[in-house]
Amino acid sequence: MFAAGAISVLAMAIVAPFASAALTDSSETDGPTLSDRVTDTSRLPSGWQDSDDRIVTYDGDSTGLHVLVADAANAYAWRTAATLSEPGIDTDQWIGQSCVTASGDRAVVVYAPRQVVNDQQSFQQGAFAAVVDLRSGKVTKLPELVSMAYFNPGCGDGEQAVLSRPDGDGTQLLTLDARLGRLTHEQTVPGQLTSPVPFGSGIAAAAGKSVVSVNAKGVLRTLARTDGTPFRLVPDAHSGLAYQVPAGKKVQVRRVAQGGSDRLLGSGLLGALSLRGTGGRVFLTGEDAQDTVQDSALPTGWKILDGVPATSDVSTTGGLALTAVANGAEAAGAGADDGKNADAKKALATPDTARPVGINALLTGSGETVDFRVKPKAPRGQGTAQSPALLGGGTNAPDHSSQLTRMQLDATDGTAARTTADDTAADTADTGPATTTTDPDRACAVTRNDPGLQALQPSPAMVEWATDLAVQGKLDVRRNKGWNGTDLASYSPQALFPPIALKGGGRVPAQILLGVLAQETNMLQASSLAAPGESGNFTQGGYYGNGGSVHTVDWSASDCGYGIGQVTTGMAKSDSTYTAEQQKAITVDYAANIAASVQHLQDKWNQVYDEGILANGGDPKYLENWWFALWAYNSGFNQPDASNASAPWGLGWFNNPANGIYPPDRKMFLANGYDDARTPNLWTYPERVLGWASYAQKKTDPTTGASGPGYAVGSWPTGKAQDAQPPHTTFCTPTANECDPSKPRKVEGSSQPEGPCQRDDFKCWWHEPVKWTDCATTCGTEVLTYQATDPEPRPTSPHPAECSSTLPRNALIVDDVPNSVKFRVGDTNPCAGERNWTSRGTLSFTFGSAELKGATVYPSKIDFHQLGSAFGGHFWFTHTRDPKYTDSVVTGTWTPDRSIEGWARVMVHLPDHQANTDEATYHIALGDGTVVDKTISQDSGGKNTWVSLGSYEFHGTPSVSLSSDTANGTGDDSIAWDALAFEPLPGKPADAATPPASPAPSPAAAPQQ
Repeated sequence: MFAAGAISVLAMAIVAPFASAALTDSSETDGPTLSDRVTDTSRLPSGWQDSDDRIVTYDGDSTGLHVLVADAANAYAWRTAATLSEPGIDTDQWIGQSCVTASGDRAVVVYAPRQVVNDQQSFQQGAFAAVVDLRSGKVTKLPELVSMAYFNPGCGDGEQAVLSRPDGDGTQLLTLDARLGRLTHEQTVPGQLTSPVPFGSGIAAAAGKSVVSVNAKGVLRTLARTDGTPFRLVPDAHSGLAYQVPAGKKVQVRRVAQGGSDRLLGSGLLGALSLRGTGGRVFLTGEDAQDTVQDSALPTGWKILDGVPATSDVSTTGGLALTAVANGAEAAGAGADDGKNADAKKALATPDTARPVGINALLTGSGETVDFRVKPKAPRGQGTAQSPALLGGGTNAPDHSSQLTRMQLDATDGTAARTTADDTAADTADTGPATTTTDPDRACAVTRNDPGLQALQPSPAMVEWATDLAVQGKLDVRRNKGWNGTDLASYSPQALFPPIALKGGGRVPAQILLGVLAQETNMLQASSLAAPGESGNFTQGGYYGNGGSVHTVDWSASDCGYGIGQVTTGMAKSDSTYTAEQQKAITVDYAANIAASVQHLQDKWNQVYDEGILANGGDPKYLENWWFALWAYNSGFNQPDASNASAPWGLGWFNNPANGIYPPDRKMFLANGYDDARTPNLWTYPERVLGWASYAQKKTDPTTGASGPGYAVGSWPTGKAQDAQPPHTTFCTPTANECDPSKPRKVEGSSQPEGPCQRDDFKCWWHEPVKWTDCATTCGTEVLTYQATDPEPRPTSPHPAECSSTLPRNALIVDDVPNSVKFRVGDTNPCAGERNWTSRGTLSFTFGSAELKGATVYPSKIDFHQLGSAFGGHFWFTHTRDPKYTDSVVTGTWTPDRSIEGWARVMVHLPDHQANTDEATYHIALGDGTVVDKTISQDSGGKNTWVSLGSYEFHGTPSVSLSSDTANGTGDDSIAWDALAFEPLPGKPADAATPPASPAPSPAAAPQQ
């Protein structure tokens, strides 16, 4: 299997159909410099200095979800209240949503790595929750995982909020006291309630064609009956509840009181009118809101914000509306940039640096626009500590052990486990898992942290080149023996993974595959820690089965998704679908991975074609006609039951656009602008892929910052991809799959949301051909950038290796990898003719362990990484940890291959990135039992450099060790192991270090690597 929840680098940003402060093209150099506040305060309304208006928003990148806040009294100067992330998760983008309590002092935030949206279980029960104090920045993480549904969390007119998640056959409602930062009540009610919010002394929610209240005992009472599914519930300050109800192509705005009186206040086009609110205030937004709802009809405390786009976020008292929020890299990987901002360029070169955020806003009183540019900077350590939800903190929490591990949703395809693939040479060493960088005990086929099996990070041009050639069946570029430093024999990608002919003829359009790669991994072959042209580990996803915890390894829960297309089928140790050679190629070579991904798309097309499930006549040249194949690619296909012709079969309910977990007033993904990429959980998988096929990304040269289109988008006859999108109810009919959009239904005892599916088991599976548009006049078609004869683009890494030594010739250099490791970038040896040294010793490691489920595992390896740069083209790094977390500590020890008698200077090489701790303490053993400690900062100012640790008098074989546990270890700072050298001296130098008065015991020598 491939898709179903991949992981997420390139320097890309989407070109959305609006002008965002964060997304200006790099060629536009004459625009004004944007500030993080309103600089011309004459534009603000009178009395702004005394206003209590506050606006809260969020945006995510690889460093976390940034909670941003601005106050009118400070001219809306933006600050970062907190940055939320989890230390055990490798992702290029954190996503989330939030609500603000009535005081305006606290935000309740639901957040998760971007990849959870591709998997049903993770979507419904895999998001974290926290309370952020907007004044102090204090973060209180909650001990439960919750749903990423668009309505979570829900705030009321006080300091309470409601979080929810499916729980068995019901819905668990979690009432939160944000002031205390504590869950005060947990209750499970039958069926699935949506849009729950605090209301009165209980909870209000949508249930079927009704608005209901839920008391503390879980008893439901109907407040109002409607003609559609209520959504976007907002409590007001006078015991009323605002809500919306879809009615065909329109939407109603209604209010129901606690006593049950319900009235219609107005209606407008679906998607053009919206309810917003905080602390009892209710705002109606929409370009023509005044024309659809009259002020005279509004209850006290309600306000129309006419001219404010319906999708805008609104401040607590309605003075400011945010029309766009973006950092230019959402769902496009770490390192996107507009090329003009120094902070953005720093983030481009260093994936663990927060990206600046552009914000477009409206002053609602005057209608004037104001734009901001904000550099997120949270207080140190805020929001990065591990959530208690991963430590079993919930009293009634379901088993979360695998909820952030990607699920294999297409198991019905019948792929069977066979035999074990060959282990790598690194696994067959004499050392065990405690002392080898690799994972001999893993469940997946190819190990992490093998210096001989690094994945090359492609540039956007390389990805588009491989995609264009692969869909033409011409990806036959020759990979020479030892490509990228591996032990692979010579091969070509589509010789290893030959294309499969499509049933009915034709081929995969390039934009469909590009959309899949963008959605699955944001075009990442290696970890997001690696820049284009740099090698590193593959994106690990659920490799450790740790469910997001940095303290857990569960090989039984491993997800073996590899590379840019998240190839999963055949990538477990126990699965021999692929040979060992194919498995390694999928891991290290983006082109081989793309070739395998094309195979899978072709297979899914044929699968639905054989069953007659065709879109708009089934011509594969039209992008929209891949809807069903994409549906199957992500969530599998349920085959017909040969023994029971009446049994449901086909494409599952999770990705049906009619499913109630998606908001009914959503438009095409990305059609409203780049904001959509902040909340991909609002759309089905096919909708997201078609969105990426329709809207361009930008690529940025990481060395220059120059930007341009990342890949070509499709071409539509009308110029609007939206014209070819199917209505949300297209795959919902009573005769085809027992689905009726006119009869929203709640199944008692079910964990599924209410909606149009009429079956108690929710197997409203689609298996019919359908035509929703005339493709000749509306559908998109492919646009190729590269032809079969075009050569492979070459990457240029922003972090070139330091190939030669500048140390004296007699220096004993101990590199971080053996001499047998070959530094290559693809077929090229960047150090050819430059290497003037040989490693004279070894760097060995010991890894912190834990006992889990009766086995010894090594959680310290979860956050242990390699990159193909710095001295000699390789170094290791992790992040600093509190010493009490011994299971997370890594210790590396350099030992030369000979003894030293006399004085020598100890030099350590610091890489130009991924090393910034100011508490790197080196333990220098002098060979006679004496140990001297030397603490330095590893921040080299962005350059490769040698730094002296001092000169010492040695008597025997020395060693130097460095551990990742530091006094200030919070998981934020990186600490690296590169080369180290002993420079023999003729006598006692001026920088001679004085050892302790009495010899200290040497630390136990780590076994050799």
